[in-house]
Amino acid sequence: MSRKIALPLLVAAALVSIILASRTPQPIIEELPPKEADAPTALLTQTEKVSDQTVTLRVYEPDEAGYARYALFGADGAEIDIPFGVNRGTWIGNGNAAEKVSLTARDDVLGFPGFELETIQGIVMTVCDFYALTEQGFVYAGEAFGLGFDDTEWGDGVWPLDLTGDGRSELVTRSTFGTGVPYVFVYRWNAAEGISQHSGIVWEKADAQLAKLSAPLGSVARAETYHAQDNTVTLTLYTESGTKETTLPLTTDILGEWSTE
Repeated sequence: MSRKIALPLLVAAALVSIILASRTPQPIIEELPPKEADAPTALLTQTEKVSDQTVTLRVYEPDEAGYARYALFGADGAEIDIPFGVNRGTWIGNGNAAEKVSLTARDDVLGFPGFELETIQGIVMTVCDFYALTEQGFVYAGEAFGLGFDDTEWGDGVWPLDLTGDGRSELVTRSTFGTGVPYVFVYRWNAAEGISQHSGIVWEKADAQLAKLSAPLGSVARAETYHAQDNTVTLTLYTESGTKETTLPLTTDILGEWSTE
C-alpha cells in the first residue's frame, strides 16, 4: 500500500477512536477545593475561652513515625504564631492524643489573660508553653519544661509574681534539663518593645562563696529550688564532700540580664 493511501486511513482511524471515547460514559470525579483537599485530619480539637477571645488547639493525625503536629487558632480562624524553636508537635504513636497534648486557660500570664499548652515530649518530658493575650493579640510568653511536673512535688512549675514592683506580674518557672536537676527562670513583659524576656539566677550575685566552690564542678553540680510560699530560692551545690546550700529571697538583685533568646 502506498504512503498516499495509508496516511488518510490512519487519520480516519484516529478520528473514529476519539468519537467512540467521547461517547463512552466517564466516571464523575468531584474535586475538593484546594484548601479542603490539603487540610490534614484533626485527631483532637480543644477550645478554651481566654477573656473575650477563644483559642482552639488542633492535633493532627500522626505521621508514619507516630509524630503528630499541632496548631493553635484564634476566634477568627487565623493560626496563632508559634515562634521558631518552639515545639510544633509531639510523639503520640498509637496512644491517646488527649494524654499527650492539652490546652488550659490562665488568668495571669505576664499580667495578661492567656493560656498554657502542655505537651509530653518523648515519654516523661513535660513542656509547658505560655501565651499572653496582649494588645497585639496572642503572643508567646515563655516556657517551663522537664521532669516531675505534678501537683504534689513541684506544683505546675509556674508561679505569677510581681518581682519588679511595676504592678505587672512576672512568671517564675521551674525547669529541668536532662539530669533532672531543677533551675529557676523568670519571664517578664517588656511593654516598650512588646515582647517577653527571660532571666536566670546568677550565683555570683546570690552567694559569691558558693559560686566560687561550684566553678570547678560545673552546672551539673548545681540545683535551684523555688519556694512559692515565701518567695525564696534554695541554691544547692553537690560536692564530693557533701551538699552545701543557701536559701535567700528571690529578687531581681540576683537575676542576670534580660534576654529574648
